[in-house]
This record gives sequence, structure tokens and C-alpha cells, in this order.
Amino acid sequence: MFRRRKARTAVGVIILLLFAVVALRVVPLFIGPALPAGASRLQLATASPNVSLSCATAALSPVRVSTFGDELVVVSVESGEPIRVAWPAGFGAWRIDGRAVVADPWGSVVGTEGDVLDSLGGGLGIDDAFYICPFGIVTRR
Repeated sequence: MFRRRKARTAVGVIILLLFAVVALRVVPLFIGPALPAGASRLQLATASPNVSLSCATAALSPVRVSTFGDELVVVSVESGEPIRVAWPAGFGAWRIDGRAVVADPWGSVVGTEGDVLDSLGGGLGIDDAFYICPFGIVTRR
């Protein structure tokens, strides 16, 4: 009897630990990255969480990270015109030390104001915005 109780307790602890690890990876998709000290949040258009784990396969032409008022935007490198995009769920943007930053849900920087992003994939949504795929986005370390 005592061995069974120990085994059940051990299995329960392992399940709780696995749940905690999964939660730490999933929760940021809903709440986004923490705002760094001294930063002010920028508006950023985001999509709902991608639970299907699938993405369209189109590529977005190279864009430059920019701002318009209190909103992080991207502009076409070719034309200089703004492009409507929806970043993946959980992405966030802020201004720190006068520069805009866009980061993934876990706080890794994807780009800063002025950077050219040339490897974004995804596809057009029904609202004519380009929905950026969360998979394959290169972050800085």
C-alpha cells in the first residue's frame, strides 16, 4: 500500500511539473511579453492565438519597422507605404530610449525601429491585412 501511495504521489508531482512547464510556454501567447523598465507600450495589431499550428505560405516583401504616433507599423522598403499587418498572438511593442521595439511573446526582440525585416511569412486575411506566421520569425538574442 505504501509503495502505491508513493508511486501515485510521484506521478502526480511529475504531471504538475509538466503542466507548469507547458503553461509557462503557452500563457505568453495570451498576455504578451512583460514591459521593460522605463518603456512605454505601443499599439500593435495582433491576431488571435494560432491553435491550428498552420500558416499560409506567402512571403511578405521586405518591410521596415517604424512608428506612427503611438503605434508600431511596418512600411514597404520598395514603396515607403505602410503595410497592414497582424502580428502573431502575444507579440508586443514598446518604445524605450526613444526607439520602437517589437518582441515575441517571450520578450525576444524581433526588430527595432529602422530595422528591415525580410523573412516574414504568412498570408492575407479576410480584412486584407497580412497575417504574419508565428513560425520561423528570426529573433535577436
